[in-house]
Amino acid sequence: MNRSGPRFGSIETHTIDFIPTAERHGRPWHLFTLWFGANSVVVSIVTASLLVSQGMSFWWSVAAIVIGFAIGSFLSAFHSAQGPALGIPQMIQSRAQFGYVGGALPMVVAAVNYLIFFAAAPAICGLIVNIVWGWNVYLVAAVVMAITFVVALFGYDLSHQIGKYLSVASVVVFGIFTVLLLTHTGVAHPTPIPTGGFEPTLFLLGTSVTVIYAAGYSPYIADYSRYLPEDSSTRATAWWTFAGIFLSSVWLFVLGAYLTTITGFDPDVLGSIVKVSDAFSPVYTVVLVLVIVAVQVLQGSLSLYAGGNTMLSIVTSFRTRGGADGAGLRQRLASLIPFSVVCFAAVIAYTASFESAFLQALSLILILLVPWSAINLADFYVVRRGHYAIADMFDPRGRYGRYNVAGLVSFVVAVLVELPFANLGWFVGPIATAFDGADFSWLVGIVVSGVCYVALSRSRITHELVDTRSAVSVAATD
Repeated sequence: MNRSGPRFGSIETHTIDFIPTAERHGRPWHLFTLWFGANSVVVSIVTASLLVSQGMSFWWSVAAIVIGFAIGSFLSAFHSAQGPALGIPQMIQSRAQFGYVGGALPMVVAAVNYLIFFAAAPAICGLIVNIVWGWNVYLVAAVVMAITFVVALFGYDLSHQIGKYLSVASVVVFGIFTVLLLTHTGVAHPTPIPTGGFEPTLFLLGTSVTVIYAAGYSPYIADYSRYLPEDSSTRATAWWTFAGIFLSSVWLFVLGAYLTTITGFDPDVLGSIVKVSDAFSPVYTVVLVLVIVAVQVLQGSLSLYAGGNTMLSIVTSFRTRGGADGAGLRQRLASLIPFSVVCFAAVIAYTASFESAFLQALSLILILLVPWSAINLADFYVVRRGHYAIADMFDPRGRYGRYNVAGLVSFVVAVLVELPFANLGWFVGPIATAFDGADFSWLVGIVVSGVCYVALSRSRITHELVDTRSAVSVAATD
């Protein structure tokens, strides 16, 4: 078994099918470089600036950032740990909680999530390149999307390899940028850091945004750990993933909050970044922009890769025969091309109004994604404890059935319970209104969906666990 690391240079042939033992490779620490490199995005700086510009003080912003990312990264990390054990994409595994057909519900939610995060990458690249060189925003976005498509087509190994280099490049360029910012380079009249009081509404908003920002990786994070050997440590897989997401997120979000504060809440965040870098060296600005674009390409490719897998999963959920139909170049192209077309339409919308569109999209996906995440984690770690019949996830007549009432009811109940606590911008629930618009729907959603699913599932599937103790290993030989 090859444990030397990711392989490079060939197009991945797998999509939603099981990864055989002979093709497993890599080590858990590779997940740190992948997620640190892919998550060192300038979108983090821009999003943090949006939080501070709404009136949250810098230090309370830092507290919300740390707490939110700790929770969101925790959720993503323990989804990541499912990859080596199961060897299949994250959303296919949801069929065990929702059923073969019922699993299409969380898959649609996941597809919307990919769309939200993917579209941000080409849009931001177009905007920042336009600032520096004056190139057409839409043309740059189209070129970036084409490159992103190629990376997603090559898939798993290429992404891991790129992540290794970009994790180092990000530390260097953003390390320099941190020093420049702390010395107020390029900031003519820096605004002092205010010592404002605690604003519960804004604090909960900051926490909610950062939770979903990190938890947004949950629907596809196992896709990028499923090639690891089956005996990879669950703890190591989870914590290396957690560290990669948490450290990069907190670092760049704090930078964004600080940049916005000292520039007197200048709404042109990308312009402020360029002013700081240009004040140091135009050459550094070129390097910074190239790294920013490369990181956005990598992150976008992860969303596109998973989006293609999920679209294929949705289609296969409504057929009557079993089988993964997941291997081969034709299947990869068939899964990626349609999703890419939809994504480009979202890219155009983002380039017109990135800030407002991105925040509203995050608020909406928060109340939908969190219940699925809690149900999935409760099933894997509490109810079934990692014991699954992999072959049955590709069989509409398998043991998981076409619909799983426990998963579907738990999801719907959680979303309905979340609504009174939610603040979506265009909709504010009565309880959120009573608390001045504070949104803590995600916390309610985690508890309600998880508890409801465990209560509905545990007695029903006790007998099933006896039959599936060795189901994963059996499926690997089928």
